[in-house]
Amino acid sequence: MLGCSSESSEEPVRWTPPPPSTPEVSIAFDQMPELLALGLREERALHVVVDPPGSHEVNFVLLGGSLDARLDRATVETNDEGRASVLLRAPNKATTFRVRTWIMGGPAAEINVSTSGDGFAPVEIIPIYKGNRPITDWTASIVARATCADVAPLLPAEVAGALPGHALVGEPLVVQDAPVGPSLAVTVRAGEFAWGCSDASGLVAGEMTTVKVNVIDKPIDLRGTNLEVTLVLKPDPTAYTSLLKATSTLVLDNLVPKEGTPATALLDAMASRVPEPMAAAFDDARTLGAWDTLASDHLSLQPASLKSALEAWFLLGVVNEPSEIVATLTALPNVPGAATLSPLRFGSVAAQDAGMPGTHLAKLTVDVGDVLHLGGSLYWLPSRYFGGVIARGALQDAPEGTTMADMLSSLAACDVLGQTLGGFDTCDGACLAGLCHEALVSLWENAIDASALSGNIGHINIAAAVTASVDDTAVPVAFQGSWLGSISDGNLVAKISKAEISAKLPEVPPVP
Repeated sequence: MLGCSSESSEEPVRWTPPPPSTPEVSIAFDQMPELLALGLREERALHVVVDPPGSHEVNFVLLGGSLDARLDRATVETNDEGRASVLLRAPNKATTFRVRTWIMGGPAAEINVSTSGDGFAPVEIIPIYKGNRPITDWTASIVARATCADVAPLLPAEVAGALPGHALVGEPLVVQDAPVGPSLAVTVRAGEFAWGCSDASGLVAGEMTTVKVNVIDKPIDLRGTNLEVTLVLKPDPTAYTSLLKATSTLVLDNLVPKEGTPATALLDAMASRVPEPMAAAFDDARTLGAWDTLASDHLSLQPASLKSALEAWFLLGVVNEPSEIVATLTALPNVPGAATLSPLRFGSVAAQDAGMPGTHLAKLTVDVGDVLHLGGSLYWLPSRYFGGVIARGALQDAPEGTTMADMLSSLAACDVLGQTLGGFDTCDGACLAGLCHEALVSLWENAIDASALSGNIGHINIAAAVTASVDDTAVPVAFQGSWLGSISDGNLVAKISKAEISAKLPEVPPVP
């Protein structure tokens, strides 16, 4: 018996339209100046308009030194046109404050209010700044019934109820309608990285009063430092050449020991890769088949020896080698004066491939004039760096996916060598070619680990003095300067008398 059905117990998925989007709501004071100047106890209707029109609950509050000023209502419903009004009664004394209106969970708007019984006067503020930070514009504020001692702890934040002013550098910075009578705290700032304050009094109604304000820099905030640092390498050329030559000798001597031959080193490395049960058979075949002689003759027939090829690849790789070290500098926010240097690359070689630890402790301090002092040491393995440069030269014209082991295997013609030696036990010519390939990988890794194996840990000592650029909150975003120190392979030292150092914010990869 057979049967079939196309019915399903699940309800079919039906398309439903998306919910309608909620229109954006805005609120603003209607036909009101940014600064409302009122006499003492004067009453003024404040009008607001909400868009889109309709019924909205609108809230009002007084901010700053409003004294006994009051509103007739704190909450009001808008009419069908989105309009509403409240009545403001000025206080009995001269002061400055703000009126804020807002929709619960929505937008807000504010106006400034200045009240006086003796009239109002404009105040021209002249910032006196002797720092080096680039400033494009100034923001000013005047707080009535206050002194600089009162407002200083609040800077650089805006003081509630302050009368605002703004101007580009070089243009007049004027605050209109400051109240005549009370003491005034006059502040001016550039972003949040420089500010100052002066006390003022004795204003005359209708006459311009000039107030000079000394502006000083906020100290650099090192805690947020996170920069990509580039150190140009300019070591003493004679000493550095000797250092590289010593590293070259160390690498090549570990690839092919002085007391042996390339053929012997290769066969010894192949023997170390043979499983223990087959080791005796390999040794017998090597002796009886005169493999050392066959391998020596085979390698002598190749276009280049292992040593000469590696030297040529190093010279090829070093031609366009960047003379620089790139690292990330990150402050330790809870440890004053401390930071970490995390190397990214040494020249063209990835820091990890150059034997550089991921993180190094450093000193980071600030001096007057936005001068930063950076000190520390970076550790490296010269043979690892040397190997990275060799690999760059060897692989720059090779097909994609080619490895250094492939280049060495091709250089030694492992496939031909395997057929020449023949085989042993159950390992034929192809098996021997595989052993040759694996042996060269082992010899190469041993060679580029030569610095670590011999205990020659290199270090780069850094002492830098740089001039920093900061963002709006005085956090460093770049610096430029010079450094001195030395570079060592663990034995030889090349001094660095003066070299460029710079930093910038790390590039943020685009969001996929």
